[in-house]
Amino acid sequence: MRTLSFRSNVLFIIAACAGLIASLGRDWYAPEYAVTVEEARIGDVTGPVEGFFSRLLREFTATDGVSGWVAFTTTDSLLCGLAALTVVTAIMSIVPGAEAIARDVLRAAALAMLGVVVVKIARIPEAAGLAERRQGAWIALGVVGIAASSAFTLANAPIRRRRVGPSLYDTPAPAPPLSSYYASGSPAPPAATVMSPVHTTGSTPPQGPHTL
Repeated sequence: MRTLSFRSNVLFIIAACAGLIASLGRDWYAPEYAVTVEEARIGDVTGPVEGFFSRLLREFTATDGVSGWVAFTTTDSLLCGLAALTVVTAIMSIVPGAEAIARDVLRAAALAMLGVVVVKIARIPEAAGLAERRQGAWIALGVVGIAASSAFTLANAPIRRRRVGPSLYDTPAPAPPLSSYYASGSPAPPAATVMSPVHTTGSTPPQGPHTL
């Protein structure tokens, strides 16, 4: 299976952190649901299973809640800070020379961001009169899960080493001496042969070439 590249994981992290900040503008919590007259008809008994699915449906479809900016006092600022830190360290994790430290911080920031969202989903601020979750909390959980998955994939990837090519100023290796040519057992080069000059006088010309 083909895995995502480093840049693809960084883009996923950036998009997920942007989605987290956008989810704070959605409804995170809502007051306790009031049963209407039609739902409280005589003889209509709502069991625990029906009540669970009715509440789950309201959490994804109802629009009568309060946004994360209103429900939180400091958690919204904390999530924005963690999202910004996650984006910065994700970009630095692909920069040569800074990826080792950036990946450690990226892993910690993504895990902290996921932990904060999970805690806020599990603990509804009932002291503020809120009793049910809304779609903003579930959207935040989804995008933070994507950010954490991409962050851990990027942080656990092997660090690529820069390849150093040959220098333009490297001098070539010197040629071996001629003595090493004969020491290696190579045959000696053939001797040069010359032809004797032609005699025009009465002397007898040579019969063949002379070897020097």
